[in-house]
Amino acid sequence: MNIANILKELSPHFINFTTQGLKYGPQGKMLLKNLEEQWFLHCITMSRYNMFLSDEFNDSINFITKTKMSDIPFGLATIKNVKYQWDSNIATTIQKSNSHRVAETAIFNDAETKDLFYKIQKERKIWWRKLAQNPSRFKLSEVKKIKNYTIVDIEAQFSFGNLILERITYHTDVQKLFSQVNSKKDFINIQMVEQRMSLDWGCLALLCDICDMNNSTTMHLHSKLAPHKVAFHIKKLNDKENIQNDDLNRFVLYLNNILRTKGLNTILTSSEKIIDTCLVPFIISVNTTSLENGIIYIKDRVTTLSEAIHVTDLVKYISLRC
Repeated sequence: MNIANILKELSPHFINFTTQGLKYGPQGKMLLKNLEEQWFLHCITMSRYNMFLSDEFNDSINFITKTKMSDIPFGLATIKNVKYQWDSNIATTIQKSNSHRVAETAIFNDAETKDLFYKIQKERKIWWRKLAQNPSRFKLSEVKKIKNYTIVDIEAQFSFGNLILERITYHTDVQKLFSQVNSKKDFINIQMVEQRMSLDWGCLALLCDICDMNNSTTMHLHSKLAPHKVAFHIKKLNDKENIQNDDLNRFVLYLNNILRTKGLNTILTSSEKIIDTCLVPFIISVNTTSLENGIIYIKDRVTTLSEAIHVTDLVKYISLRC
């Protein structure tokens, strides 16, 4: 099965192929945003080093050295749209994209930089595997040495070929890379590990991953990446109980608003097909008893198991999993 046929199994609301390249639908745009947020959390917010977000690395380095914040190790990061070709192994039908979104970090260190190079490889591979449904397909390529730098790629292996998701580069001559830096003496004996990730190819690989599961009939995205975290299901009574049905509707709206105000995206729908199409990881069921004791039931679409919790624990329960 080729890459185009795999994505046909998904709704066009995720990713489509056009003459200009990849085109995101509404669900795909949210997936891209969530993947970018997870990268930002892991590589910038949770970094062991001081990280500075910047569009122009040269300008940022000049600022950092002037303000005496350049004690190594430290790092620079950027998220931007570029126009160069990312992966020449991919079919030409998706190589015509006018713009390509990448996330980059550059960490500066001294003699321990080579150890950092291998440490980042391991950390990034584990990060990808945690987000995948089939972790074993995400692997490191062979290390390549070219003059003053060494590179290794993180790839996702599929029947139609490999997708390169990320490139990690170990630079031993930093001065040549930043020719416009004012104080070059600050970079004597300094080395750098650069990490460059394709957000577009990452989304593509994760979607291909959930479509290419041979033993699964239901597709699942990792809950941290899913565009919508929660859907609601109301177990309604007969028409004679319209008053209680109205109460249930208001109760669901109340729960929905609680989650949304905490930054957890939800979807209100009565259609099981929409829940499956949008790859919603959790379904909350309420009934008339819920109005009396506050107990609701949360079904995990991956395990198909339901768990009863009190409404006061809802935000904590979903937040820990999303």
